[in-house]
Amino acid sequence: MRDADQREPKYFLIFLNSIAGRSLSPEVVDLHAAHLAQLDGAGKLVLAGPIPERAGGLIVLRVGSLAEARAIAEEDPLVRGQYQTYEVGTWLMSDRENNYHPNFQPESGQ
Repeated sequence: MRDADQREPKYFLIFLNSIAGRSLSPEVVDLHAAHLAQLDGAGKLVLAGPIPERAGGLIVLRVGSLAEARAIAEEDPLVRGQYQTYEVGTWLMSDRENNYHPNFQPESGQ
C-alpha cells in the first residue's frame, strides 16, 4: 500500500498576495501569463487565476515536491518583480478515487 501512496499525484497551492502600492503593468501581467503557459506546457499547471475577493491569486500545481513548488513560485515574474508575495501549501485532494479520505502524511524536511 505504501507504494501506491507514493504514486499518488502531489498537488501544491501557491497563494499570491498583492503588495500594497505596487500596481501591475500590462507587461508584467504578460510575463506572468507566459510563466503560467510554460508550466502548463510542462504538465505542471493544474489551474490558476485571480481571486477578486482578495488581493492576489491562486496557482495549483502538480509537481514532485514542496521544494519544487516553492522554486516555481520564486520564478514567477510577479514575485521576482516584488509585485506580490506568496505562500505555498500542500493540497491533499479529497475525491472519489480516495473515497474522500486523502492520505494525510505531510512532507518532511522540505
